[in-house]
Amino acid sequence: MNTLTYPEVLNLATQLPMEAQWELLKELWQKTVIYPLPKPNLLPLIGLNQIELRALAESVVAPERQKKLQQLLAQHRQGQLSVPQAQGLDELLSEVDQVALLKARALYTLKLLSA
Repeated sequence: MNTLTYPEVLNLATQLPMEAQWELLKELWQKTVIYPLPKPNLLPLIGLNQIELRALAESVVAPERQKKLQQLLAQHRQGQLSVPQAQGLDELLSEVDQVALLKARALYTLKLLSA
């Protein structure tokens, strides 16, 4: 049996598609380290093709949700939000944050795939 050197293994691993490299990293980490894999600030999206990634990168919050957000923010600035409205505003802001994060992850993944 021929044993590969570390540089040879590294060279072969870098030739794998990005998704496979990420899976390899997770597998190696789980088999060799006791504590969980640290989460980087921005993880690539795995299992999506470039068309799907571009669609996510260009996605936006639905227009009716944007309008509701603008209304609630205006009421908030005027100090006229009820408790349920404030909760609704928090939920909408969370939704906007999730869309922004998903868009960023899609763009990040596209950049990794094009490298």
